[in-house]
Amino acid sequence: MCKGLRLIAGFTLAALLAGCSATIEERAAEGIEVAGKAFEDKAKNTNAEIGNASFYKPFGFEIQEGSDEQNIVLEKGGDTYVLFINPNEGKESRLFYDLLYADPSKEILETGTFERHNTFGFAGAAVGAGERVELVAGSGGRKITTLSEEGEVRKNLKTMMEIVRSVEYDDGAVAKE
Repeated sequence: MCKGLRLIAGFTLAALLAGCSATIEERAAEGIEVAGKAFEDKAKNTNAEIGNASFYKPFGFEIQEGSDEQNIVLEKGGDTYVLFINPNEGKESRLFYDLLYADPSKEILETGTFERHNTFGFAGAAVGAGERVELVAGSGGRKITTLSEEGEVRKNLKTMMEIVRSVEYDDGAVAKE
């Protein structure tokens, strides 16, 4: 009886574990969905500034030395995030999204696009180095990229969208809603 119970318990545990392990494509799709919700939300208040650019810097993120107003390198817990700001591109720009697909070497796992009040946004995941996933989130003339652990895709894409949505550039070319 005890042997049979162990066997049933073993199969049940194996089935539960198999059901809980999401594929990277599923994790990417979930992350993009969360990024879309962050895109729809009101932009976070800015709390950091470099030159003409101001943006929301989440708790725990540090601005790295050498950053400038168009290429801001952020770090948190050993992970690097690069925020690109193109002040010549308006909030409806699709440039960074189009560039994502222009690179034939990229193995794109999933992307999603969003529009709100004449603002274009997107989020995507591609095969990265090793077991990491390359993530990108963009809104108009700004984008942010990182390499992420598979288990952090959802959280990272949400945070990344919050950052790009918050960017203000004082010449008015890249404006927050």
